Amino acid sequence: MTPFILVCAAMLMAAVALLARPLVRNAPAAAKGESVAPKATVATAALIIALPLAAAGLYAGLSNFPWDNPQAAAAAPAGHGVAGGDAGSMEEVTKQLEARLAENPQDVEGWRMLGRTYLVSGNAAKAVLAYTKADEISGGTDPGLRLDLAEALVLTDDPAVQGKAKEIIDGALATDELNQKALWYSGVMAARADDKETAKLRWTKLLETNPPPEIRQIIVAQLEGIGAEVPPGAAGTQAPAMGGGMGGSAPAGEATAVGRTVRVALSVDPALAGKLKPGTPLFVSARQPGIPGPPLAAVRISTDDLPTTVVLSDANSMVEGRNLSSVDDVQLVARVAFGGTAMLASGDLIGEASHKKGAAPDVSIVINKVSP
Repeated sequence: MTPFILVCAAMLMAAVALLARPLVRNAPAAAKGESVAPKATVATAALIIALPLAAAGLYAGLSNFPWDNPQAAAAAPAGHGVAGGDAGSMEEVTKQLEARLAENPQDVEGWRMLGRTYLVSGNAAKAVLAYTKADEISGGTDPGLRLDLAEALVLTDDPAVQGKAKEIIDGALATDELNQKALWYSGVMAARADDKETAKLRWTKLLETNPPPEIRQIIVAQLEGIGAEVPPGAAGTQAPAMGGGMGGSAPAGEATAVGRTVRVALSVDPALAGKLKPGTPLFVSARQPGIPGPPLAAVRISTDDLPTTVVLSDANSMVEGRNLSSVDDVQLVARVAFGGTAMLASGDLIGEASHKKGAAPDVSIVINKVSP
């Protein structure tokens, strides 16, 4: 079952890549000139917190993926098949589900799986139709399915359906005030509406459910993003500082590097050096070209450390099964984030490079562009 669970988890994270933009697009800034909540983190947290268990059970009965072949399943996150986000494979899965439902249109789980597949493919509107069909067949008696529908409604970014999404989410919280998925989306909708007090209440309550450390940090970041005071001790374990600096110490990340490793020498174009501010976060990430969402690897340092060298490796993976070794080409980006978040903002300073698997590990990035 381990390969199966890992592939399901990777498939959920593939959804993050396509769902982040509509979820965040209308989120208001905390104040003029400040950036909104990070694009990818919103959908990432939603999927990681609420969906893995449900999706695992769903896939077990419906997917035609060769789960009985551990090697094939393990290979899927590397960019082949559903888990890797391969467009062709997703189209095949969608066609198979549509054909199955054509033969048995009363298959509730089939419609539910089709809805999830549409979401992974970035088509929230079609997901709403599929989930609505499943909800009608089940008579509206499945709370989890109704929350799936609410999620899809939120992700359509259509103001006309947000009322229905809120009604479902509020109903779920009335039944279970600690429902993680409902708490998350209730906070998201409140933040969109600039109701910071409700967003704070929901996300603070979500912290009380003891989510994993990675999710806890995301929730804390969201609270900080709306200017809310984070409860003492709520931040949990934070990522260690990654500075390398000029002092002759080992490059950041080198001590724990495993698997594919890229050493990134960072510097700033002298023409932009005057724009740097002390203590500004600097994110260094590696992504699969053309694939948005969570990076394959990422570290955070400070502009105080420049110039420096950071090391990205499989140890910096943000999603199990999705790492530098799982792809051939990676796009490396160094970004000075004046807004302090993982979201690209106007005025951020950027440098880019690329790396091919098997090439020499040393890469140089000069931060030489200003985000429009």
